[in-house]
Amino acid sequence: MNSTATIYSRLSGLSGLASWNGQPAIFNEVAPDDFLKAPPSLPFLIIAVPTRDEPLETFTETGRLIVQDVRGYQRFSGSTATLDSLMRAARDRFHNKPSELTVTGGVCEVCRVTGPVASPTSDEAYIGRRVTIRLDLRNT
Repeated sequence: MNSTATIYSRLSGLSGLASWNGQPAIFNEVAPDDFLKAPPSLPFLIIAVPTRDEPLETFTETGRLIVQDVRGYQRFSGSTATLDSLMRAARDRFHNKPSELTVTGGVCEVCRVTGPVASPTSDEAYIGRRVTIRLDLRNT
């Protein structure tokens, strides 16, 4: 079960994202240097590696508990409204909607999201927000 692929699939339908090579600007761990050379005017997303990945097992079933951040960034132009709205939409695509997630090799039984909260950046030109997704996945 690949939680990153599940998250990407669900986020790729969001509107208001920058694009990269004809696809939504959603990256794993870091944005490519080429993408950041010409700063996008629209927000982009980073799917971080899981901060928690542990077994969820019973006598009859196996699965995983995965906690993973999605971080959104945008060049700061004086307002955070666009990024805040995008991150609330990202949260709403997941929170309490496990049946709407596509999980290869499994099924999502619980999906909870916290945030958006501030996500610090190392570049003062950008602002950041973060949502944290908890997935309880069961193998099928």
